[in-house]
Amino acid sequence: MTKTTGRPHEPMHLDAGRLGRVEFHWTGDRYRHQWVFPGGDPSSPVLATVESTAEAIWPISPPLQQVHLQSFDDGREVIFGVGMSGRGHWSASFTMVPELNGWIVEFACRSPLMPERLGCVYQTGCPWLPHENSWHCESVASKLIFEAISPSTLGLEADGRLLLAPGALPSATPSTTQWAYRLKVLA
Repeated sequence: MTKTTGRPHEPMHLDAGRLGRVEFHWTGDRYRHQWVFPGGDPSSPVLATVESTAEAIWPISPPLQQVHLQSFDDGREVIFGVGMSGRGHWSASFTMVPELNGWIVEFACRSPLMPERLGCVYQTGCPWLPHENSWHCESVASKLIFEAISPSTLGLEADGRLLLAPGALPSATPSTTQWAYRLKVLA
């Protein structure tokens, strides 16, 4: 397994071999992240976040402005991200979990205001097919399963982008809202 870290705004990645590689690239005023898997075209990621402009108060994907790689004594490696936009403060964690054959990705937004929208939108580099509360892709060397972790929801937008969102927006403020997914790699 390889990893890179660097000065602020430099690219960062966590490579888990057959379980794929999550990459972070600075775009405008935030990091976008993308997933690349063995056997796939490195210039065409399987999933890549769609990002908003700096003016968006409720961005289409969490605006991660700082990312940090943390290695734990139990062998886990996690990339943590934080960022702010409008009146929201976002956080994220990307954890490679070998015993689950994949990754767990968690997002949260803390805001003193009622959010207009929350979630994460991914441009897709392969066709995804629905199956219950998950989506499957078989256009790379391995079968991939993108699965919402309850109460999060997952859907496909008309333009082919995957949308992961909280199960419900908060009913009171201030609030912290969470949403998450698993990205599994099957041989």
